[in-house]
Amino acid sequence: MKNLYFKKSALALSIAAIASGAFAQESSWQQINVLKNPAFIPGWNGALAATADGVGEVWSGAFELYQIVENAPAGQYTLTANAFYRYASNGDAKENMGNGANHNAFIFLGDAKSAVVGLFDNGESLPGEGETFDAAKHSPNSLTEANAAFEAGRYVNTVTFNHPGGDLRLGIANTGGRFDEWTAFDNFKLVGPEGEIALENGDFSEGLNVDKNQDIWNCANIDMSNKAPDANKQGGVYRKTNASAYNFGQQIELPAGKYRFGVQSFLRYGGAGNVEGKYVTCKGEWAWVDGESALDRFNNNNEEEKDNAYIYVTDGYDLDVDNVTPLKPADEDGAKYGKKDAFYNQTAIKSLFAEDLDSYPDNEPSTADVTEEGYGWCDSGFEYQAAACFINNPDLYRNYVEFELSEPTKVWVGLKKDVNAPTQYWNPFRDFTVEKYVGGDNTGVNDIISDDENAPVEYFNLQGVRVANPENGVFIVKQGKKVSKVVLK
Repeated sequence: MKNLYFKKSALALSIAAIASGAFAQESSWQQINVLKNPAFIPGWNGALAATADGVGEVWSGAFELYQIVENAPAGQYTLTANAFYRYASNGDAKENMGNGANHNAFIFLGDAKSAVVGLFDNGESLPGEGETFDAAKHSPNSLTEANAAFEAGRYVNTVTFNHPGGDLRLGIANTGGRFDEWTAFDNFKLVGPEGEIALENGDFSEGLNVDKNQDIWNCANIDMSNKAPDANKQGGVYRKTNASAYNFGQQIELPAGKYRFGVQSFLRYGGAGNVEGKYVTCKGEWAWVDGESALDRFNNNNEEEKDNAYIYVTDGYDLDVDNVTPLKPADEDGAKYGKKDAFYNQTAIKSLFAEDLDSYPDNEPSTADVTEEGYGWCDSGFEYQAAACFINNPDLYRNYVEFELSEPTKVWVGLKKDVNAPTQYWNPFRDFTVEKYVGGDNTGVNDIISDDENAPVEYFNLQGVRVANPENGVFIVKQGKKVSKVVLK
């Protein structure tokens, strides 16, 4: 089964990315907490599938959900959460999760992580015929039952991290990407050297919201009616599909500085299929037909600019005054948004085929039946496979639009598609971010020379995060201004 979707030469590319950015996470771009409901839920970044009874969940897919505690002081931190993970169906989970196998979900804190407890790890079972669910002993089979089990103090997960100081990232993730897998989670609590640190919506008391709401994400159609992204239960991504224009964004206020707004996303132009000369129809037809496929369009450079999806930013209006959203760039004279010198920056979302992969998220369903490994025919692509691709390759399909402000300014950031074409497009997305440029050069590793052989040695993982006690992996070593790569076993 293809369930990881690693990019070719991912290791080498990650090292090159860090080298070219000279530890970009620390010295170049820094993520800041300015978006409201960044994952369409208060407090959390990334993506999830649903919330009910104060419990978060992702069914049938990989995902990552996280928060960033800014400027956390150095010291020991402990994160706890109620959570469980089920590998595929209940029967498959019982059979395949013994002795720690196939525990693909984990909670994380800084560079430390801990596998999420399996649904049946302690010998639990579902209620028998005629038996009522007992929160103290049975395995949950719904979020209502999960909530009861969590309230009973079950499925507790803990991870501890010695933090060197600075921004601290925490959350929960699943790298799987298998049909019918299930992760449920609640009650995140963080304790640091100075006591408990409040996490916004750590108990998921405020749920998912993808409605048209100018206070968060204003999800709109061309006629300004509600056009929310799909937050279905198939994988840890949101999506838009099938010949529908859309625009959603939000207004944020930023001080002077250089910024970029980002999202992990791709766009498939037209009908499903990863092959040349034919594609899969949808909406109940479920058939291969001869014709130009999305792959053909990419290879032949036939992707029309007007059909693109775009990530964008504009300062060309004031929502408080104009009460409008930028469904398209400002009028020629700029008057529509009340500012003649407005900027409107946009970047086209990458094509599905723009990255060099060994295998792509599956676009070519070959059966009308649901199989053990995945869905049969579908209306778009397989969200659970797109999510696995994203989570296992966090730098893959990243899209950014940059902008610079000379003074404190309100800007609108968003994702949009202006036209109802091409038919049957597929646009999954996750992890909206705003990052501020904080200086640093882009000197490569090979160009850095040492001026202090006696400087302390620091270790970083391939994402540029400092590691206190590195072991069993590839790391970047920094001593003074000297940087090198090592493999530790």
